[in-house]
Amino acid sequence: MTALRKTTAKPKKPVDAYRRRLYGKIEVAKKALGLDDDAYRDIIARQFAGKTSRTQLGTAQLIELIEHFKSLGFKPKRKAPARAGRAQLADGDSARKIRALWISLYHLAVVSDPSERALAAFIKRQAGVDDARFLSDDGAFKVIEALKAWAARAAGVDWSSYPIEFGRLVERPRCRVIEAQWRIVAPNGAQSSLAWWVQDFVRSPVAMSHWTLSDAQADQVIEALGKQVREIKGRGK
Repeated sequence: MTALRKTTAKPKKPVDAYRRRLYGKIEVAKKALGLDDDAYRDIIARQFAGKTSRTQLGTAQLIELIEHFKSLGFKPKRKAPARAGRAQLADGDSARKIRALWISLYHLAVVSDPSERALAAFIKRQAGVDDARFLSDDGAFKVIEALKAWAARAAGVDWSSYPIEFGRLVERPRCRVIEAQWRIVAPNGAQSSLAWWVQDFVRSPVAMSHWTLSDAQADQVIEALGKQVREIKGRGK
């Protein structure tokens, strides 16, 4: 009689603390947006081809997923900082702009690590503190200008305003990031070809201009082109 061989289950690899925090944010976003399991998995599948679960995503992709949820209307609650008098800055335009610029640099394949930890290290080098919540107005301005200069130097982003009717100007930095991405993805492509690509992607008859592309649409375009840019630049997903 052959003895039965006892098999033992392979122990699961523990999830590190940073990924657990990202998982928590994803669960909060899922509930806040009212997504059932099917809708949630469909979003992951659309954003990351061949993936249907957060456990299949890399850390950078988890951050991308959270940013995508934000573009759909998710507004994560922010903890009040330990230092008194800075709570307003944590939720202010400067902190959000700094984070948006950092993510843009990732989608331009200028930085390979879009995490908060990597951003904190950059802020520390520029302004001497490692948290955007603790930046003074001058410090925040310095960090923002450094990020914009880096994007212009490394990826050719033109941050100038768009001229519209009657000599008025409007700022659409997201569109400027998209234009820089397109120059990488289609170096010989004309502006009109970008317009057609955008229209097909958002499935709406829009032109590549500041008055027809919403911020949410622009964020989706930036994410999609970012994947192509990183593949071209050899940074993976």
